[in-house]
Amino acid sequence: RGIRATVVVTVPALALLGAEGVTDPAEVEGVGPIPIETARELAGNASGWMRVLTHPETGAVISVGRTKYRPPPELAKLVKWRADRCMGPGCSKPASQCQIDHSVAWADGGETSVTNTAPFCQGHHTVKHHGGWQITHLGDGSLEWVSPHGRRYIVKPERHLPTFYPNAA
Repeated sequence: RGIRATVVVTVPALALLGAEGVTDPAEVEGVGPIPIETARELAGNASGWMRVLTHPETGAVISVGRTKYRPPPELAKLVKWRADRCMGPGCSKPASQCQIDHSVAWADGGETSVTNTAPFCQGHHTVKHHGGWQITHLGDGSLEWVSPHGRRYIVKPERHLPTFYPNAA
């Protein structure tokens, strides 16, 4: 009652569809590789999906660029899933209770993408905008916070994004 378990299965779409020659394994987060048949069964019984499309060469998640200010639900869900909590220094507020904020402000040309957004609780969101702090995405999902006095804090996300590795052929 009121508690729902989430199982995260990462599986290449072509493997899920049974494409010939695709041998990439499926993986259950926190467990490890599972047979593709098991992944198909889990996927077939799933009531909802979080689809993550990655660039086939770089593994980068595709963003919505400057076409939208507010992240679409799928992007917001991905940003919150990756962080799992507020990305402010020392904060443990669940990401589900946080706001998605642009690191490089939309007004300054920032994109609405997984590499330019992070979840912040109301307090850290306010401090970011009105406290003289500077925040930089470091490329791996981590954020560097620099205080008005020059102190640096690195906040790492709970999870990393899935990456596509092409088969060497």
